[in-house]
Amino acid sequence: MQEKVKNKKIWIGIGISLIFLYFALKSIEIEKVLKVFGEINYIYIFPVIFFTILTYVVRAWRWRYFFRHVKPIRFSSLFSATMIGFMANNLLPARIGELVRAYCIGKKENISKSMSFATIVLERIFDGFSLLFLFVIVLIFYPFPEEIKRIGYIFAVIYFVAAGILISIKVWSQQVMKIIDFLCSYLPNSLGKAIAGHTHSFISGLEVLKNGWDVFFILFYSIILWIASALSVYFMFPCCHLGQLSFINALFLLIMITIGLAIPGAPSSVGTFQYFTMLGLSVFGVDKNIGLTFAIILHITQWVVPVFIGWFYLCKEQISFGEITSSGGKNV
Repeated sequence: MQEKVKNKKIWIGIGISLIFLYFALKSIEIEKVLKVFGEINYIYIFPVIFFTILTYVVRAWRWRYFFRHVKPIRFSSLFSATMIGFMANNLLPARIGELVRAYCIGKKENISKSMSFATIVLERIFDGFSLLFLFVIVLIFYPFPEEIKRIGYIFAVIYFVAAGILISIKVWSQQVMKIIDFLCSYLPNSLGKAIAGHTHSFISGLEVLKNGWDVFFILFYSIILWIASALSVYFMFPCCHLGQLSFINALFLLIMITIGLAIPGAPSSVGTFQYFTMLGLSVFGVDKNIGLTFAIILHITQWVVPVFIGWFYLCKEQISFGEITSSGGKNV
């Protein structure tokens, strides 16, 4: 039954990607796209790759602050787990890379996988807040249409609600644990114990919210991470002869791409990535054919970096691809 539900989700994701891919390719003129490809300035690919790698370095460095209340974690362990996880996101369906990250760091550093996954959930919340902060800056410097502003407001509400729920769980953790234990007592013994154990480990992972300095550094590195990510987009502009676009434009485009990546889809977000990249560029009056070329080249760089580095660490750690595939399908 669980396998059927999983397969259904995979096919729904593929269907969503195909729909977005259809709208991305609609009215495209192949001759113009090929012409733009022939005029690409590939020298700018190198800074794009550099800043893409830097985002993963910063992400791994930031991740260690989520574990400081548990034990010191080696940067090498954090970086390898990060790259393997993002490799899995690009190769496997249902975005199971987050579960793979939790599995890898849990296995290597002997940490509860539920606790590891809790840090990843928190990480995404901090990502959302830092991205919202940058979105406010973008709105100050660029007069966007009301439709764009409304999208930002909707995501702001979602992130504030999610953050409120997590903070509430942390503040009233003892009460939450008692409620969970009470509810689990009505379940079959093994299932109830498993759910209760995972929930307790998850709540323990929220301990990072107690330390003000850790929260400060997490927010600081979150901003650095998104700036580095925006720079990888910014240096793609001259690659496709869009040098007239600024860093503020790159920030906005990054936000649009991130919204697209949040939508369930096929592995590596094929379709949603192209559509939202082109949608973001259209706000600045970029031709659809140039937008598609830009989206394809940017997507390739964002795919190649984690897949190649992740595969290197997969071999180095002597982890089989089948192992991470099965780990992603398990509950943490």
